[in-house]
Amino acid sequence: MSHREPLPETVDTTRAIPRLDALALEPYFHEWRFNLVTGAVRERKLDDVMTEFPRMNNELLGSPSRYSYNPRIAPESTLLYDGVIKYDTVAGTSIAHGYGKSRFGGEVVFAPRVGATAEDDGYLVTFVHDRESGRGEVVVLDARDVGGGARGEVLLPQQVPIGYHSWWVPAAQMAAR
Repeated sequence: MSHREPLPETVDTTRAIPRLDALALEPYFHEWRFNLVTGAVRERKLDDVMTEFPRMNNELLGSPSRYSYNPRIAPESTLLYDGVIKYDTVAGTSIAHGYGKSRFGGEVVFAPRVGATAEDDGYLVTFVHDRESGRGEVVVLDARDVGGGARGEVLLPQQVPIGYHSWWVPAAQMAAR
């Protein structure tokens, strides 16, 4: 089953703003440029779609990177993610994958493909919950082709609470510990 969904042409500014208690959430993807000589800072908003918890290929942490994978905030009164957006910050483009009606995921994690040769050569992995059926699953997307639909969906015997702040650890690293 594939849930492909394009980015909206326009943003619905009347949609519900999610809240965490008394905090209204309106997180938009920004870029900050720091001039380490003068101390000047430039800020630039990159998208009008609300996203949160951007992730990247962790092998590039602390280095320049091109791609960001951001859970897209659903038009709900509480914080839920109805898809993921892959941003190409060099080309200035983006593509989305929607999880489908009444389906919500967590923060995605990037898992490099064995023998990867490029920054986005890998997979995006997340837990998705279907609010109507109560089913939970692991959804795997090709990081190079986020809009191409799920490459794998594993039905879970029980629902895993939607969460975030995960990390991919290759089997070789787990065995070494």
